Amino acid sequence: MNYCIEYAVLCNKGIVRAKNQDNFWCMGNFLESENEGLQEPCWGKVETADFPAFAIFDGMGGELQGEVAAHLAAHSFHEFYENNPKSDLKVFLSGACSAMNDAICSYAKSQLFGSTGSTAAILLFGKNDIYICNVGDSRVYQFNNKKLIQISLDHSETNIASGKPPLTQNLGIPATEFIISPYVAKGLYEIGDKYLICSDGLTDMVSEGEIAEIMSTHKNLTECTEILLQKALDYGGRDNITIIICEIRKQKRGFNLLRRNN
Repeated sequence: MNYCIEYAVLCNKGIVRAKNQDNFWCMGNFLESENEGLQEPCWGKVETADFPAFAIFDGMGGELQGEVAAHLAAHSFHEFYENNPKSDLKVFLSGACSAMNDAICSYAKSQLFGSTGSTAAILLFGKNDIYICNVGDSRVYQFNNKKLIQISLDHSETNIASGKPPLTQNLGIPATEFIISPYVAKGLYEIGDKYLICSDGLTDMVSEGEIAEIMSTHKNLTECTEILLQKALDYGGRDNITIIICEIRKQKRGFNLLRRNN
């Protein structure tokens, strides 16, 4: 019997921001550069034998087109995913980050921008292992036995007394200035495990304890993304909010769908 991944994704520009500068990648699906997010959750299922991948990109730069950087990251990841072997998933993820970084740097240079960039948080399933990769402070969590554990690593300053810590790494830094070093880790996954990938529009507004309680109470993935989003909005919605939840299940027949929840 094959394992499968059921997933749901939701993206919202929040209450305060004029633009949505978040993007995502769910098995080939991502948003255009100019977008208003998703009006309702999208969901699907895919077999682990297909090396399913899920990612979130949080664009930076304000007026310097952070939404373009996030879209370039998603589009570049899509091309890399489609055209490169996955025999070594750690090498694959490092290569994908280099490709995304180059795409954003090339665009910024062509447009004479001083800087623009994006975070990246990626979850990639192998046949027996799971890999996570991140650059910046978008996060990946594992949820099991009602416990929410961050398994990504924030690339941000740690000696800040107050306020939002600045990032120490992001996609969009030219190699002549700094060589980015994505955090990549491998682990095992089990039936029933859930994974949350999110931009800081969720984690800056909703505590990890509240997120864990919501994920414990609401088993339906699309419903869970909606409730997490609404909680972030209720607390002010100061930033764009993107949420992906994945769950490991047993499945006799596999699917590869992304469709709106009616």
